Amino acid sequence: MASVTKYYQVRGKVQNVMFRQTFIRGAQKRDLAAGATNDSMFSDRVFFILHGEESEINKYVERLKKVKVLNSWGATVEELTEVGPGGDLNSFQVTTENVDKFNWNPDVEMYI
Repeated sequence: MASVTKYYQVRGKVQNVMFRQTFIRGAQKRDLAAGATNDSMFSDRVFFILHGEESEINKYVERLKKVKVLNSWGATVEELTEVGPGGDLNSFQVTTENVDKFNWNPDVEMYI
């Protein structure tokens, strides 16, 4: 099967709660390439990209919508919307390529 790229905006408790790391680690577990960027205008929004098998992307997005709390810091998804093209993977702040270069707090438990 061919790989696809999809872009999303998520609204919820997503900034200052380790959402980006949690999201990227979940994508890695599913063999998806991903990127996430905080929305600088709204503290309850993050933009993200997923690249990989469409069925795996769809399963991961559904999981994000269903899980009440994504990690032990209280990250939540209230609304998740697919949006138009949003740049390439490397234009995002945190990606599956660079996630290990950040100094993340090690005291977060991830549920996705």
